[in-house]
Amino acid sequence: MSLTATPMIDVNIPRFNQGLIAALTAAAFFFDLPVLVAATFGVLALSWLGGPSVAPFTRIYVHLIRPRIQPEGPTEFEPAAPPRFSQMLGTVFLGASSVALYSGATAIGWALALVVTALATLAAAARICVGCIIYERAVQR
Repeated sequence: MSLTATPMIDVNIPRFNQGLIAALTAAAFFFDLPVLVAATFGVLALSWLGGPSVAPFTRIYVHLIRPRIQPEGPTEFEPAAPPRFSQMLGTVFLGASSVALYSGATAIGWALALVVTALATLAAAARICVGCIIYERAVQR
């Protein structure tokens, strides 16, 4: 048994992040803007590597959105590790997508970006985080 506490986060932070990721990657596809895929990759990479204190989307939610919709603070929490793992998977997929888009393999690049769009939409809208499910199943083994 571990004596260290499991880090917990506001359940709305990953949903907000996933909603923005879905919107940005969808806009990138519809307007044919590979630079938007690369920028979203950059934000995800910074967030994944730097953690919540430097994560741009998290900071927007915590400082601008949450005070207006939950002035009393978060009321529901979840373990941080599964969404963080999912964030890593999104970073890898968008990184590979960016490389493919800028090296001429546009079909592969957009396919990878659209996978992220679909999974981020599912997580934001229905609270079904496929990356989180993969993490939880891997940890149980």
